[in-house]
Amino acid sequence: MTNALWFLLVGGLLLARGLTSSLLKRLPVTPAIIYLAVGMLVGPTVLKLFHFNPLKESALLEALTEVAVLISLFSAGVKMPVPVSFARWRTPILLASISMAVSVGLVAAFAYYLLGLPLGAGVLLARSWRPPIRCWRPMSRSVIPTTATSSVSP
Repeated sequence: MTNALWFLLVGGLLLARGLTSSLLKRLPVTPAIIYLAVGMLVGPTVLKLFHFNPLKESALLEALTEVAVLISLFSAGVKMPVPVSFARWRTPILLASISMAVSVGLVAAFAYYLLGLPLGAGVLLARSWRPPIRCWRPMSRSVIPTTATSSVSP
């Protein structure tokens, strides 16, 4: 399996997700579940179109995880309609930089020293166990100013 075919599969999934977003909003499942179902369908369990060995294709795994991180950060940034000012962005910046780096570092150290995993695998494990972006939503609601004003007529 070449890198081009993997990127074609991922790009096709993202394009299909973008084109069918209004249809998928009505479904009671998240996009992650749909991606998992497509992966099981085209993977070695059903159609056997794609097979992935993470030990033999570690360079591809690194490239795919970097793309996934970039896409998730971009989509989270697009969903945050906050004007640019340091006072409003202080909490999200602290969460994204300090607390996330510390938590990823601690999990990676745990995986490296106690589980005996290679350092790269420990970092990948730590990155996959980080808090999802969805848990930032309650925090971001308190940061975003309310623009709706109620006009009460006497």
